[in-house]
Amino acid sequence: MRERRLEALLLQALARERTLEELHAALRPFHPGLTKARLFALLVRLRREGRVAFEGGRFRLAGERVSPDP
Repeated sequence: MRERRLEALLLQALARERTLEELHAALRPFHPGLTKARLFALLVRLRREGRVAFEGGRFRLAGERVSPDP
């Protein structure tokens, strides 16, 4: 259950392109024990499932072209 909540928050945070560090900073208040390694593992799994894309050092939702916020 907790993993699904984290996944939902992560997908919501990917409404715009973000780096691993930006994602970690955005999600850490909701999951204080979240490590970058665990977050990266989740991103890799979601990428394999075709739900997340990685390009130019930034993660985004797959199938969407989102311009990075300044």
